[in-house]
Amino acid sequence: MQTDEHEPAEHLPPPPSTGQVLQAVIDLLDEVDEAFNADRWAVLNARREHSTWLLYDGAALRHCCRLLYEIETAATAGLELSARMLSRAHMEAWFVALYIHYGGHDALLKVAQDSRQELEGIEREAQEFNTWLATEKERATERGMKVARNNDGMAKWNAANPEAPAKTLLDEPYVPKLSTINVDLTEAIDGLSAHPAQGLPIKNIVDVLTGLGPQKGFSRESLRPMYVIYRTLSTIGTHTNISILDAYFMPGGFIRIAPMPINGSVIDTIRVSSLYSTAFLAGCVLGDHGTETPIADEIRDWLKPDPSGRTTWASGLRSAAPA
Repeated sequence: MQTDEHEPAEHLPPPPSTGQVLQAVIDLLDEVDEAFNADRWAVLNARREHSTWLLYDGAALRHCCRLLYEIETAATAGLELSARMLSRAHMEAWFVALYIHYGGHDALLKVAQDSRQELEGIEREAQEFNTWLATEKERATERGMKVARNNDGMAKWNAANPEAPAKTLLDEPYVPKLSTINVDLTEAIDGLSAHPAQGLPIKNIVDVLTGLGPQKGFSRESLRPMYVIYRTLSTIGTHTNISILDAYFMPGGFIRIAPMPINGSVIDTIRVSSLYSTAFLAGCVLGDHGTETPIADEIRDWLKPDPSGRTTWASGLRSAAPA
């Protein structure tokens, strides 16, 4: 926790309670549901650039809302690792959603190009394995036939020469029993045929958003610190590494292995930051399309980050909780 050296910690607002966050999540999701159920969001299937972008703009918000719901569900159940992994997925979804919203149709095309590259990569991996498997089975079968012939000859020699030391039979080579990977992504790839495959790293999205922030009026600060948090979430939940495994060790003269990580919980921080960022996105997507978002706006004001660090909460706490 960072505090201003002239502002005692006891004068700072307290962090939101579990009940306050839960109620805010419920209210926010209800507001988003109501907005998308309105006729304003019944988009004519005209397959034009604007309508296509509008649909994906809304879908990206919906995806973040669903992840927020599942984060809250995991938090309520005390599922620490699930909450961490969902939080990382939520941050990635939030970056992509903002990118689509403020980058327009051109940004959507880049997301489609990245999707095609991912699909082609999966299909290529499957094809490479299937080719290897067929070759390996053929080679092992041929080696097996040779070994069988040699063993047959040695067995006959052993039978004909019982007084001599027996010749040791050769082990037959193992023939893989695996089946080919039957992954057919042709339809999905064909649906993206208009988009040349090209990767879109999250870091690039973050840098683009940092540049768009002042232009579009949604931020004047760099989003790179959020990218660092995104990467950090990978190291504490998504990807198994030494740090995660270390968290299971109970220190002492004899080290025991705990049933769950003992290095503290980040669930409360995850809940607040995910709530704030989803409310922020809802205000952008719905608000920019003419839908009032009083609940999202209230949550944004309540949990608005303070770049100076003069808060008691990681996401920033500026005022009393909403009623």
